[in-house]
Formats: sequence, C-alpha cells, structure tokens
Amino acid sequence: MLIGNERIKKLLCRAVAEDRVGQSLLMAGPRGVGKYQFAVALAQALNCEQVRDGAACGSCGPCLRVERGEHADVRTILRESKDPSVKKEPKSQFIKIEQTRSMCEQAQFRPYEGRRRVFIIDDAEWMLPGAANSLLKTLEEPPPTSLVILVTSKPYVLLDTVRSRCQMLNFAPLSASEIEEHLKKTNVPAEEARMRARLSRGSIGHALEIDLDQYRETRDTMLDIVETFGVPGEVAKLISACEYLGRRIEKEEFEIHIDALMVLLDDLFHLKLDAPEESLTNKDIAERLKRVSRIIRTDQINGWVERIEEIFRAMPRNVNRQLAMESLLICG
Repeated sequence: MLIGNERIKKLLCRAVAEDRVGQSLLMAGPRGVGKYQFAVALAQALNCEQVRDGAACGSCGPCLRVERGEHADVRTILRESKDPSVKKEPKSQFIKIEQTRSMCEQAQFRPYEGRRRVFIIDDAEWMLPGAANSLLKTLEEPPPTSLVILVTSKPYVLLDTVRSRCQMLNFAPLSASEIEEHLKKTNVPAEEARMRARLSRGSIGHALEIDLDQYRETRDTMLDIVETFGVPGEVAKLISACEYLGRRIEKEEFEIHIDALMVLLDDLFHLKLDAPEESLTNKDIAERLKRVSRIIRTDQINGWVERIEEIFRAMPRNVNRQLAMESLLICG
C-alpha cells in the first residue's frame, strides 16, 4: 500500500499510462516515507497484466511475483539482505562494484517474461565509488526495455555524474494523519496509532519502530524535570538531573531524552495557546501537562526550545552535555 506523496503517485501513473517512463529515476527523500515501496509499485505497473490508468492491479501473477521478489525481470540491489530468514548472515556495509556490474550486464538483455526490466538500487548512497562509476554508461545510454531506479535518503552523497543522469523525484515526509490512518488499517489500536503518528517525524518506518513503553518512561523522566524547574529549593534535583543526562547515559540515549523534552514543550506551547486536548501528542497525560502549563511561561518554553536547538547543533562537536544541561535547566 502506497502512503502519501500523491503528486509523485499521479506523476508515475500518468507516465506509465502514456508509456513515458524514462530509463533512469532517482527517488530521494527522508527514510521511511515509502520510496522503496513506490519503486516496487512502479515495477509492478510496468509488468502488470491488468494495469489500469497507469496503476498495477496488485493481484495478477506478475504483480504478485514482483511483490515476492520472484519476478525474472525485476531485481533489487541491496547492501544487506532484507529477508528476515538471513539476518544472521554477514552483511556488507556497501554496495560493491561486482553488484552494479552484474546489474549493468543484465540490463542489456530484453525482458524474459514481462514488458520492462526494472533494477532497483536501494540505499544507493552506500555505493562504493567504483560501483557508482560502473553505472554511468548504463544510466546515460540505457536500453529502452530496462529501467534503473536509485533509492536514497541522501542524494547529495551520490556522485554528480550519477545524479545528472537521472530524473529526480523528491519525496516529502508523510503527514501525521496519513501515518495514523495507515496504522489503523493495519489493526494498530486507535490511541496507539495516534501517538505513533505524532512521534513519527513523517516516517512510517520510524512510527513502527518506536518502543512506546520506553518513550513513556523517558517522557515521564523529562516531565519530572520540567515540573521541578523554577520550584524553590529544588536546585539539587536539577543538578542531579543534569549529571544524569550529561554523564550517566550515552550520547544516543541523551538525544532520545531531549527529543522527548521537545515533544513535551510542544504540547505545553499548544496548551498555552488554549489548543484542544486532542491536539496534544501526549494526550494520555493531558491533566498533568495542564498543571504544568499553568505555572510555566510562554517565553520560558520558547527559551528552552532555542537552547535545545543550540545543543543539537553543537552535538557533532562533542559538546559537554552536563554543562549544556546546567545552562538550560539551572541558569535558564
């Protein structure tokens, strides 16, 4: 099922219907927004026995074989296996020249069973330079019966010579409502779907990966800190919190805690604007948030957000996390 990015969906359907799909496409956009699924859907449409208005039926033999990865004319080049049955096998960090050379050789042949051969290179930013260079001739002079699709979340990492030979399709993050509706259709409970969608950052992949129990635990830790902020005689607790965030947890865990704090501040800002409870990401703790919103000022929220953004910008320079948190919580 394709979610969101309706503009690209319509563009591809029209191109299939009018037989105007090029030979080299670059699908670029954030992780988890469905780029790979769009590539597979395009491969289905190009080989579907019952294609209608440029969209695959999804149920004919060729469509099902493409979906299962068994179609003779559709191949995906990966840097690691996506098959859960081979998780324990060694995985390559890069896409190697042997893989792309083999793909380029196969691209010269006519389709075996369908109308179009389709080669999808997933995580294309992980191609070694030799692998990328080996594609250039195929991208520049592709056979009319073959299509190469590069899928990447980092198009700027690709060689200029590769990008310039492809038609780029820019995918946007998904809306929270799109993700929520999709999760509901997959039998995720309504309240859970709502929270996952609000925390997803526009990525269905991230929405599915979130450990909600861990998030709630982290969120409660950060809300304890917010409740302590500005309370007379609680400076010792804030110092202890700064030490915990700055020294006792790893950098990745620190970022998770600060992300949770940003979500809380967003909810508090909405409450300061008298927004309805339904607009809150953390609707399940609405009453607690309302109590905090009555004692915190809007300018304090804005100040915290600005300082947190500064901390995130400084993270690549190995910022002293404890000092940064003391500046945020105690000196603020």
